[in-house]
Parts: sequence; structure tokens; C-alpha cells
Amino acid sequence: MSGLPTGIDTALAQARQFFAAGQLRDAEAAFRTVLAFQPEHAEASWMLGVLLRKRGETDAATEALTRVVRLLPREPAAWLELAAAHADALRHADAREALGRVLRLQPDGIDALALLAEVEIAAENPSAAVAAAQRVLKLRPDSAPACVLFGAACAAAGGLAEAEAAFRRALDLAPGDVDATVHLANALRDQGRPAEAEPLYLAALRSAPGAAGILVEFAAALLRMGRLDEAEQAYRDAVFRRRDLEAGWVNLFELVRRRGNVERLGEVARDAVAALPRSPEARVMQAVALVARGDVAGAAAMLEQALASGIDSLRLRTALGSTLRAAGRLDEAAAALEQALAAGPRDVNALLESALTARLRGRPEDALALARRAAETGGRDLRALAFHGTSLRDLGRFGEAVRAYEAALALAPSDPDVLVALAQALRGALRVEEARLRCRDALSVAPTHGEALALLRLLDPPGA
Repeated sequence: MSGLPTGIDTALAQARQFFAAGQLRDAEAAFRTVLAFQPEHAEASWMLGVLLRKRGETDAATEALTRVVRLLPREPAAWLELAAAHADALRHADAREALGRVLRLQPDGIDALALLAEVEIAAENPSAAVAAAQRVLKLRPDSAPACVLFGAACAAAGGLAEAEAAFRRALDLAPGDVDATVHLANALRDQGRPAEAEPLYLAALRSAPGAAGILVEFAAALLRMGRLDEAEQAYRDAVFRRRDLEAGWVNLFELVRRRGNVERLGEVARDAVAALPRSPEARVMQAVALVARGDVAGAAAMLEQALASGIDSLRLRTALGSTLRAAGRLDEAAAALEQALAAGPRDVNALLESALTARLRGRPEDALALARRAAETGGRDLRALAFHGTSLRDLGRFGEAVRAYEAALALAPSDPDVLVALAQALRGALRVEEARLRCRDALSVAPTHGEALALLRLLDPPGA
């Protein structure tokens, strides 16, 4: 610090004291005073970036920390802090790049490897997440957090049995650890064993009674057991404890929607917007509630107003496209969905909505191209596979449509809508007896299914 003006020395010392005491507003003012005199001051920029990140101001934090790594390009801790800011803002590629710089400077940097695993999980790149988490576990084989991280990566990759073993190992190392307990409960729930998971959730809630996130996970297990009233109450308790818990609001909304109560759906949406006024998800919920009430025009207007006020997300633009399509404003829907796809070219919902809109606009080739992308991207997404079949059927490509519907049926063997769609494709392919069988399969599940009954009458006309 030698050579700096006394005023800067004093401001920096005060900033450190304010930061240590948690007085972030005062600390920010002091750091900015230092930077006003010396804009390239590395420590002030660094601490300002950390402070802003603590407050959730990720863009401003990133700007400050980018300045730090420019000043200290060989300081791994600075790159790590920048990577964390990018991760907070879900800028996965930027976070990955910054972590690459850390690992070139420190190949076994365990904090960087752990953050890399978390980034890859968030970016839905599970194989890379497992690879990073394995390296952490190799460096810290007897660390409970390392076991939890490896288990989370395995769970993201679909390896639930391996994840369960990792979480059990974490609990052996740290009995009663709440994080490991909840992760183990989630793994059991997701393997179809919610009854085994329940006592683990309850134990975690006893250890951390104010943890709203645990209630959200527990509610999902209650849903698996068909205990809808208890699940709804758990979601309500979660958002009561943490009004800003977006996942709690989203799950509560979807459960109320599933239960078909339109009035309560609107109430939940209004409460979510009041709790999260700048949340795109809350605005999407509000739009869905308006559509459920029959006010499609109101839903479209509300979403357009949200975008005009700077509330934006891929999901919101997709919802706007869907709502405009429902309102019959097809050209505007296509434009909104084009913007959604520009932001998320592999987003299955945006691809499907774009395909549906192209179909309604009389562009079957475009609809097929989009539906194929959705099916390839979605993998095991039932809607994507089924609409791929429908797009092929629209073009008279019945043999290919049959194969697409069969892929969808493999995911949901008793889905009456998919069975009827397959029957229609089989009829087009002149495989009439198979079409009859599929219609009867659909009616065995849904005896009053209108399309199945109508198609079966065509296949078995009176007097035939």
C-alpha cells in the first residue's frame, strides 16, 4: 500500500472493516472511493466484486472481477471468483472458460474442479460433471462433500444406484449431514422408493427446520405416494418460509393446476407475482392462469407488458409464442418463438411450440424440421416424439410416422392419445388390422376416447 495517498489508505482500511462486519453498503461506498482515485486497484476491484456477488448483482460483480483478472492474469483465486460469478448468472460457457484458466495454473485445484462439476450439472452436461467430480473424489476420497458432489453428478447422469452408494458413503463419513441426507432421500425417491425416502426428509427437517428447499423435495416424494393434500401443504409451507423460493411457487402452481382448481390457480399465480415481481417464471404462471380462465388475450397482453418492462427469459418468450398461437395471432407467435429459439436453439419446448405454429400456418415441411429437432434434442420427451410422428403423418410419410409413434409408445405404453395417433398412422400405411388393435388398446384405457371411437367406426363400418 506504500505510495498511495493517505485518503485511499484510509478508505481501503475502512472498506475492509465494513466488509468483515457485514456492512456491505458502507463497504461498497469505501471500495468505490478507492477506485475513484485508482481505477486499476486490484484489491479494491476484487473485494468489490466479491461484495456485489454476495448481494446477487452478478453483472456488476462480473465487471469488477474481469478487471481483476486483467490486472492479475496468473492469480488462480481471481479466476475462480470470476468463474463463480459467471456460474451464479448461469453463464455456463464463461464459467467453464474461467475455470479452465484456474486449472491451467493449478491442475489439481480442488475448488475449481468442484465448481466445474456443479457448472456442468447446471449446464446439463452430466458426463463432464461426473469426470470433474471423480477428480475431486480422487483428491479427497474421505470427504463427505466430495462424495455428495460425485453422487449429484451421477444422479444428473441417470446413475441413481451409483448416486445412492455415494450418498450413503457420505453419511458414513459424516453421520447426520443434512446435505447428504436430502440427496440420499432424493435418489431413493427418484428410484421409485418414496416411502424409504420419507423418514430421511423428516430427519433433515428436524435438523434444519427452516429449510424451505427440503420441503420442496419432500413434497415431490409425497406426490409420488399420491398424498396430494400433504404435498400441497408442504409447498405452501416452503413459500411461506421463503417468499422468494421460485421452485416452491412453480411446483405449488403445477400441483394446483393438476388438481384442476382454476380459482386457486389464479390465486397462486397472483401470490407468486407479488413475491417475485421480476421473475419471468411468475409471469408465465400468471399467463397460464389467465388462459385457464379463458382470457387468452389478457394473457398475451400481460406477457407483452412483462417483456416491455425488461422481464425476459427463454421460457417467457416461449409462453408468449404459445399464447399468441392460442389467440390465433400466428405470425406474431412465430416471431416470438423465433426469438426464443435464438436464445435457446436446443430448447425442446421452444422447438415444439415453433413446430405447432408452423403446422397451423400451413408449413408442414417447416413443422417437420422443427419437430425432428425437438425429438432429437428431447431424447425421451414423449411430446417431442409424438409430434414428430404427427408431422410425418401430415406429409403422408406413414411408415416413418409409425416408427416415431412407436418410439413415443415405448415411453408411455398405455397413453391413449399416442395409441390413437399410432392407429391413424397404421391406417395410412394400410396396416388396418394393427390399427384396429391399437384403437382397442386405447379404448381399454380410456373407454370414451372420442378419436379412438371415431377411428374404430371408420375401420369397422356397420354392415362390413
